[in-house]
Amino acid sequence: MTQTTGRGPERFGSITAGDARVAAPPARRTDLLARLRRPGYAELLIAVLSAALFSWRVGRPSPWFDEAITRDITSRSASEIVDLATHVDLVHTTYYLLVHAVLGTSSSITPIRLVSVVAAVLTAVLLVQLGRELDSARVGVLAGLMWTVAPLVSRYAQEARPYAMVALAATAATLALVRVCRRPWLPGRWVLYAVSLIALGLLNVLALLLVVVHLTYVLATSAGAVRRRWALAVGGALATLSPLLIASAGQSEQVSWLPRPNLHQLTGFLLAEYGIGFGILAVLVLALAGLGRGTHSPALALGLAWALLPPVILWTVSQVHPLFDWRYVFFTVPGGALALASLATLIRARWIVALLLVLAIGGAHMQDVYRYRAAGHAEDLRGAAEAVDQGSQPGDAVLFLPESRRVVEQAYPEDFRGVDDVSLARPAQESATLLGEEISADELAAALKGRTRVWLVTGPARYGEVSSPADLEKERLLYNRFRLIGVTFVRRYEVRLYERGRAAATIPAAATASASS
Repeated sequence: MTQTTGRGPERFGSITAGDARVAAPPARRTDLLARLRRPGYAELLIAVLSAALFSWRVGRPSPWFDEAITRDITSRSASEIVDLATHVDLVHTTYYLLVHAVLGTSSSITPIRLVSVVAAVLTAVLLVQLGRELDSARVGVLAGLMWTVAPLVSRYAQEARPYAMVALAATAATLALVRVCRRPWLPGRWVLYAVSLIALGLLNVLALLLVVVHLTYVLATSAGAVRRRWALAVGGALATLSPLLIASAGQSEQVSWLPRPNLHQLTGFLLAEYGIGFGILAVLVLALAGLGRGTHSPALALGLAWALLPPVILWTVSQVHPLFDWRYVFFTVPGGALALASLATLIRARWIVALLLVLAIGGAHMQDVYRYRAAGHAEDLRGAAEAVDQGSQPGDAVLFLPESRRVVEQAYPEDFRGVDDVSLARPAQESATLLGEEISADELAAALKGRTRVWLVTGPARYGEVSSPADLEKERLLYNRFRLIGVTFVRRYEVRLYERGRAAATIPAAATASASS
């Protein structure tokens, strides 16, 4: 029987106060879910959360070698950056120009890292949009959260290199693909998709492996006419990029130092994304075992292809022509977040919260490790520069052995104002090189004449480094004409101080041990 009141019809009698209290929580949960499904609400929430995490201690870790290179190159004029690209580092020229356009010529490491932070935040937002485009706001929100809590994401979100920006471009291109496949009759969307691929290739040519992922999605979801249009769009993008592809192949010696990767490097990358690899593997196995009702299959298939195909392909190619490195396949991490988000639809909301907490707590240690002051980015250029700055005296000289250690000076030029770089013939900017040009071995003895104290910034050899004649002459002159009076050890670097006088018979044991480590 239905009773009518002034407030409208009520079925099965009146609602008591106790019933109202019981009914209220579901109403609040429903309201929250409705807000998350509303365009813009979830995106703003994810943006705030990711920005807070990615910017936390962003300036604390010392930069590593490549970040110092970024700082030096982006501080040059646009014409000098383009001049450098004709000789070396062409594949990163677009990134250098973008950072230069945003920050100008006086940028330091932290502002450059903040550019990567912004890119990582936008990637989280686009993952929410991607979930909506796949008809699941829940998958999108979870994908944005999965991306945010992954420790490996924080590592590259806080690096003054292009890899967070590449991940953003890959996510934008994938979102453009899904949208164009849903409404293929709109020509503007095909243009946008082609442009997104061009932007991806300009940032990193290896990221074009994403095209293979897109091919699998098109084959699985689209009819023949759409496939043909997709092939035309991809062909147009690759044709536009062909000059870059050809020219960058001519600079392949830049990665000639890469070793042939073993299987652990591939599996290690996949398991390191969330810092608790075997736990994530167990979650995936359990989820796949229960695969079926509730799983968002399009998001799962797209996410798995995105997360797995490019790393596996690049690893396989690298068995013949080594190109594999974690940072080169970082653009696949959003795919892993999308796949995990799809699998999370198998479980109830309360267990999703528990899963996110497990991921966040399990990855907390690596989140902290990546922010260590000296070792967060594996090298301590800051510590090496500080050792010179704190101990230098007017008239001191400085040498770099090998010359690539000059990146310490490029990262912190203010710490080297009190010493003279006596082996430098032409600075990097003037010579359109990464490290500058040094004087010949014959000229080095004259450059050290009259010098009482000499600083030497050195460290264990990097992959592919060989000693030049000038480097051998540095060692000979220091051994024959100076004596070692002090050594400061920092992560991956050591700073030695030599004083003119009778040469020491041996280098201190501590110094020898560090040099061989």
